[in-house]
Amino acid sequence: MTSTRQLLSVRLDPALAEALERHCADTGASRSQVVKQSVAQYLIAQTGPTLGSLAEAVLPRARKHGAPRAPRQKRFRDYVREKRRR
Repeated sequence: MTSTRQLLSVRLDPALAEALERHCADTGASRSQVVKQSVAQYLIAQTGPTLGSLAEAVLPRARKHGAPRAPRQKRFRDYVREKRRR
């Protein structure tokens, strides 16, 4: 089965749009990345997370080229530990 990406247009009130722009400028993340992660986290919160679904939603996919990355499960553990420290 081939997965296709869907284009989604969203209207934001000016204050929220400005906050998104500031966040992206501060973190270097794209608006698309922030919105995808936010929607995924919202859906997980509504349906109840599993370790796999949470990792898929909040962690970037492993790179195909370059240095090998830590396994997804370790990256997820590190991500959760960092969130708990805040």
